[in-house]
Amino acid sequence: MLSIALNKSLLLRANKRLLPHVKNKKTASYLTITLSLMALSFFGLFALRPTLITAVSLVKNVNDLGALNIEYENKIGSIIRAQAEYENLRDSLPLLTQALPDNAYFHQLANTLESFAQKSNVTIQQMQIDATPITKPKSSGKLERFGFVVIGIGDYPSISTYISHVLNWKRVVALHTLEFVHDESTTSGNLRVTMRGNAFYEP
Repeated sequence: MLSIALNKSLLLRANKRLLPHVKNKKTASYLTITLSLMALSFFGLFALRPTLITAVSLVKNVNDLGALNIEYENKIGSIIRAQAEYENLRDSLPLLTQALPDNAYFHQLANTLESFAQKSNVTIQQMQIDATPITKPKSSGKLERFGFVVIGIGDYPSISTYISHVLNWKRVVALHTLEFVHDESTTSGNLRVTMRGNAFYEP
């Protein structure tokens, strides 16, 4: 009861003080505007703040998605250009594989050198190939090589043709030395050629 009476007395005092001011229309308008602004500020702080934070967050997300979209478009453009390059080079890829195989394939090297000798009328007396891995090695990103030595007998035009076949072969080989010696075991004037070189591959 005491608190109710105290509240009533406070209200009466406030009423007596404000009543003369409220009766004045100008003061009442200012008071209404002030109270309205205070109420708007209060509700704006607690009610509009989450909405503004959400709007700012959405704008930031839209900007991030726009940047991501541009990045993806650039990557797609790069893929399309790479695909076009691949289409232009696709017919040349088998030649590249023949020039630089993905393994040593030393048996193919030996067979081809023998085939060239038969075509050129050269007799191979000896062939030596350096030790090479039988299984496909792991990709190292660099050229691998192994050495070979071929000793053959034939006349000068035949040996010249044989060397020409080797040099014009699609597979990449490098000849380091060519030694010509007159073959004393025959009287036909044949030459003995010793050919040393390297064969390359790219695992």
